[in-house]
Amino acid sequence: MRTLVAILVLACLLAGCRRVETVYPQGSPDEVIQSLEAMVKAGDARRIPDLIYAEDDDMRLALRRFGRLAGRLQELGEAIQKAFPEEVEKLRKDTLAAAERGEATSIMGSLAQSAMKSRRSRRQENPGDSMNLALRRLLVDPYTSFEQASDRFSTVELSDDTAGLLFDGQIILAPFGIMMRRDIDEKWYIVLPLDIPILSKYRPRTAEQWLIAGYLMRAWENVAADLKAKIESGELRSLDAVAQEAGIMLTPPTMMIGIAYSKSLEEGSE
Repeated sequence: MRTLVAILVLACLLAGCRRVETVYPQGSPDEVIQSLEAMVKAGDARRIPDLIYAEDDDMRLALRRFGRLAGRLQELGEAIQKAFPEEVEKLRKDTLAAAERGEATSIMGSLAQSAMKSRRSRRQENPGDSMNLALRRLLVDPYTSFEQASDRFSTVELSDDTAGLLFDGQIILAPFGIMMRRDIDEKWYIVLPLDIPILSKYRPRTAEQWLIAGYLMRAWENVAADLKAKIESGELRSLDAVAQEAGIMLTPPTMMIGIAYSKSLEEGSE
């Protein structure tokens, strides 16, 4: 009898210790945007894939892995802000000033802008410097840009089951746009623009390709976890050191998995 009581008590304790998942509404396109903002503010970035439409089970699995990556990035950003508060504050001020000057602040934007400057002037800019700066911005505040601009997003109804996502009242990625759709579960989801011309040729289509994409996200997730551990152990003592280490750690798996993905794309086109 005592054993049975002990088992029941233990079961109740374990049930009580389980994390209660927050419910993020998806009853309308606007609710999806509000839920996305709520996830980021609540430190629940790992749940972002819940708001993204999955074409099939293979894509859903890849999205789950993206969710784990998103969560790790959020944890890494918090660790960086705690370890290097002065550097983070300076970077934020510099980023704001750069944005006000019309300069790109994302990784791709910074690299593209650096390349354009090099072509227009005789002085060659080091793309590594641009990558380092963009990485620092990403690692410190992976979701800040969205938080600051969340009130500038809106939606427009296109039909009973589809809507368009707008930014400042304008189509995103015009003329193609980013769509939202209501699925059979009556929830609304953001549809990734994978079929626009610039992405269509390279997007995952087969189970193997989605699996490889998932491997890439898992590799990046591991890098984020390792960086966080190195920061907390004191091995990395500055924001610049974190960005440099991130570049070193990201390059090998990204290149290797990228080669495997390219091979899969070539085989799929034959």
